[in-house]
Amino acid sequence: MTVKAKKRKELRSFRLVAIAAAALGAGFLVWVGLGLGAGETTTLVSNLFQAVAALAAAGACYNAARRNPYGFGRAWTASLHRAWRLLGSAALAWGLGQVVWTFIELRGGEASVPSLADAGYLTALPLLVAGVLAFPTAPMRATARLRTLLDGLLIAASLLFLGWATVLGDAFTPNETASASTLEQAILLAYPLGDIVAGTIVLVLLTRSRGRGVVHLSMIAAAVFSLLIADLGFAYKNSIDSYATGAMVDAGWVVGWLLLLATALKPTVAELRRSDDEDEPSIIRLALPYAPLIVAAVTGLIIQITTGKFEPFLVYTGTIIGLLVISRQIVALIENRQLNARLRATVAQLSEREQELKDGLRRELAAADRLRAADDMKDTFLRAVSHDLRTPLTAMLGVAVTLERTRLNLPREQALDLIGMLVEKTRKLERLLKDLLDLNRLEEGVLEPNRSLTDVRELVHRVVTEVDQLAGWPIDIEAEPIQAFIDGPKVERIVENLLLNTTRHTPPGTRVWVKALARGSDLELIVEDAGPGVPAELAGTIFEAFRRGATAAPTMAHARGVGIGLSLVARFAHLHGGHAWVDERWGGGAAFHVLLPDVVSYDRGYAQVLDRL
Repeated sequence: MTVKAKKRKELRSFRLVAIAAAALGAGFLVWVGLGLGAGETTTLVSNLFQAVAALAAAGACYNAARRNPYGFGRAWTASLHRAWRLLGSAALAWGLGQVVWTFIELRGGEASVPSLADAGYLTALPLLVAGVLAFPTAPMRATARLRTLLDGLLIAASLLFLGWATVLGDAFTPNETASASTLEQAILLAYPLGDIVAGTIVLVLLTRSRGRGVVHLSMIAAAVFSLLIADLGFAYKNSIDSYATGAMVDAGWVVGWLLLLATALKPTVAELRRSDDEDEPSIIRLALPYAPLIVAAVTGLIIQITTGKFEPFLVYTGTIIGLLVISRQIVALIENRQLNARLRATVAQLSEREQELKDGLRRELAAADRLRAADDMKDTFLRAVSHDLRTPLTAMLGVAVTLERTRLNLPREQALDLIGMLVEKTRKLERLLKDLLDLNRLEEGVLEPNRSLTDVRELVHRVVTEVDQLAGWPIDIEAEPIQAFIDGPKVERIVENLLLNTTRHTPPGTRVWVKALARGSDLELIVEDAGPGVPAELAGTIFEAFRRGATAAPTMAHARGVGIGLSLVARFAHLHGGHAWVDERWGGGAAFHVLLPDVVSYDRGYAQVLDRL
C-alpha cells in the first residue's frame, strides 16, 4: 500500500471514529441530562460509557504508538511513540480503575474514596503528565526556555487560583457539611491538581510548538481540560457527600477520553509547516499563557464584588501570579532586545551581502563591457588586418605576375618602377607585421627598453627623411640638440607612427610640425598638423588598440591602418615610464604629445659642440 493510500485510509477511519465518538458523547449527555431510565440503569450506563471510552482511548493510543509517520527523523518518531504509549497507559490505568468502580457498584456496594479504584485513577495522573511531556517540540533558545517555564508556572498558578476560587476552596475548607477524612481530601485534591499540571504542560507545549504540526496538541489540551472539569466537579461533590454515578460531571470523563481516542486515530501530517508559519505565530498561541490568567482575574473580581474579601490562599496565589507576570514581561523584554540585536545583525549582513552583490554586478557589467569592447576590437582588427594585409599582398602579387608574364622583358624604367613598388609594399607589410608583433609582446610584458645615449635631433631628421609616405606633406622640424638615454628604435617608431597617423587623417598639402624639446630632464616629442583635428569623443580613447578616427576624405580610405599605430606610441612611451596625449593645436588642428621622463643628458657643452659640427 502506498503512503498516499495509507494516509487516505487513516483519514477515513479517523472521520468515522470522530463521528461515532461525537454521537456517543452527545447520546451520553442526553441520557444523563434528561435522567432517562431508572437510577441503577443510569449508573450502569454511565460506568460503562466511562470504562469503554477510556479503554478504547488506550487501544487507539497504543495503535498510534505503532505507526511510523513518513518524513520525520528517528529521534522525533521515537519521542512520538513514547508519548502515545504513556498516554495509552494512562487511559488504560484509568479505564481499569473505572472497571473496578463499576464492579463495586454492580455488586450492590457503594463506591467511595478511598477505594481500590483510586489506585487506577491515581496511576493515570503521572502517566498522563509524562505522556504530555514526552511529545516532541521545536528547540528553543535559553531565554525562550525560561519564558516557557514562566508560562507554565503562570498557567498553573492561574488554574489553581481558578480551581480554588470555584470548587476546591469550598470543598477543602472545614465546614459543618464536610465529612471527608484527610486521606479522602488528599486523594480528591490530587485529581484536579494532576489535571492542572497536565493542562499546564499542554498549554506550554502549544506555545512551544512553533509551526511543528506533528502532534494534535490542541485536541489533547481539550481532552485534558475536559478531565480537569470532571475531576473538579467530582472532588467538590464528593467532599460534601453529594456525588453519585450518573451525574452530569461524568460527561467530562467520557468526553475527555473520547477526544483522546479521536486524537490518537487522527493521521499525523507528513510535512512540517513552512518557516514563515514558524516565524509568525498566531494570536491564539501567543495569548495561551494569558487565557487562564484572564479567567482567574475575572473570577477574583467577581469574588471581591460578591464577598468583599479574599481567602489567604487566594491572596498568596494572586501575589505569586503577579510576580510571575512581572518576571515574564522582563524575560520578554530581554528576548525582544536579543531579537532586535539579531535583526540588526541580519539587516547589516543583508546590507553587506547586497553591497557585495552590487559590486559583483558592477564587476560583471564592466567585464561584459570589456568583452563587448574586445569583441568589437577583434572585428575591427580582423577587418583592418584583412584590408591592410591584402592591399600590399595584392600589389606584390600583381608585380610578381607582371614580371612572370613578361619574363622580365620590360623597359628598364618600367621594371625599376615595378621593383620599387614591390620593395615599398614589402616594407609596408613588414612594418605592419612588426607592429602587430610588438603590440603582442607589450601585452605579454616581455618587451623591455634597450636604452643608450641617442642624438634625438638626428633621430627625428632621419625618420622624416626615410619615411616615404610623408611625400606631399610639408614638414617643419624644430629639434633641439638633445642627448637622451632612450631606446632609439622605439622612439623612432613613436615619431614615425605619429607622422603616419597625420598623413592618414589630413589631406596632402597639410603642413606638419615635428618638435623635440627638453623639459628639464624630460624629453617631449610633439607632432602637430593643421588638419581637421581630433573629435572630442575620440580624444580619450584614440591611443587604445584598434581605435581609428575618420580619414580626411573618402579618397583616403586606402590609407587607413589597423588602428595600432597610436596604441604603439602610447605603449612605447609607457615602456620609457612616460605617457602620450592629444589636444588641439593653437590655430587649428591636432597636437600629439609624448613625454619621456628623466632621459635627457645635461652635458650641454657636448651638445653645443655637436650642434656647431
